[in-house]
Amino acid sequence: MRHSDKMTHRQFLLLVILFSIGSSILFIPSAAAGDVKQGAWIPIAVGIGSGLLIVLLLIRVAHRFPDLTYVEISHRLLGKWIGTIVSVISISACYVGGAITLVYYMGNFMTTQVMSTTPEYMIHIMFTLIVVIGLLLGLKTLALTAEVLFPVVVVLFAALIVFVSPKIELEHFQPVFEAGTIPIVKAVFAYMSYTSFPLVFFLMIYPSAVRGGSKASGAFLLGSFIGGMFLLIVTAACVGVLGAEQTARQFYPSYALAKRINIANFITRIEVIVAAFWIIALYFKTVIYVYAAVKGLAQLLKLDNERVIVIPLGLLMVPLSLFIYPSSAYQMQWDEKVWPIYSITVGLFFPLLLVAAGALRKKIKP
Repeated sequence: MRHSDKMTHRQFLLLVILFSIGSSILFIPSAAAGDVKQGAWIPIAVGIGSGLLIVLLLIRVAHRFPDLTYVEISHRLLGKWIGTIVSVISISACYVGGAITLVYYMGNFMTTQVMSTTPEYMIHIMFTLIVVIGLLLGLKTLALTAEVLFPVVVVLFAALIVFVSPKIELEHFQPVFEAGTIPIVKAVFAYMSYTSFPLVFFLMIYPSAVRGGSKASGAFLLGSFIGGMFLLIVTAACVGVLGAEQTARQFYPSYALAKRINIANFITRIEVIVAAFWIIALYFKTVIYVYAAVKGLAQLLKLDNERVIVIPLGLLMVPLSLFIYPSSAYQMQWDEKVWPIYSITVGLFFPLLLVAAGALRKKIKP
């Protein structure tokens, strides 16, 4: 890739932040409150620190071959067959993650909370089209778009927290540590499954498509931390305003939080405007997922231009989104039991395998 086609480390930072927020800001508060009750903020704080360790692991993998992507590094260190297996599993996780994040969560959120009379498949088609257009325009255009939209995210998020902060009740956070150690560990793992482990897919972008050298590595770490802080703040706000039980019962507690905004009986019912920053974050998380899948599949198939498979893969996302979760009960089981295994395998075990293979090759190299 030409130097001029690479994104800056600042643009990379913004993409990492938006990816970390992504769909997590919609359901992480509910999941954490369900496990840890009024201490829901504790696993998020622990998860932020643990996530930084994951990023350090990914940086070590990337720095071994700074001009190669995750798929190419897998083939270089693990050989053709094992490298292909690792790549196929990773690419499938990318693609399924993209379908779940945008096409399912976006469709479900919009049709249950905002546009209840609109057929869900129409939401899927519209947002899939936006993803496909973004991928066709290229990674550099997406990075520039993130620069433009990130201030919107910050302003809307700040408005949400400022407007609901007077409703926070400190007794909702007491007693602390009531749930015990095991629920906290479970909630930390859930947080990392959706926020930290999926950061491995940035190895399809970083550092091969990012300018800045060591600054890009710092941006990776800082982006993970800032994204985690967004989730920590909104989780604390949900528990403080709604209470632990109400937060746990809500499927989208942060949206329910926005409904509580009422300034002098004049500024009310602005939750749809506030929801705009969730939609922006969902979009960028999906586009990173799908870009990683497209780029990885193109490299496996040895295609000169990955854009030729963007439209076919985009079209397949719509029917996949309609069948991936047959019911809400299935979706809860998948999110709790299946995706975490997928996520830790691709986001932790595979990077550790690459580090071990690299160390072994270096040791036996004459």
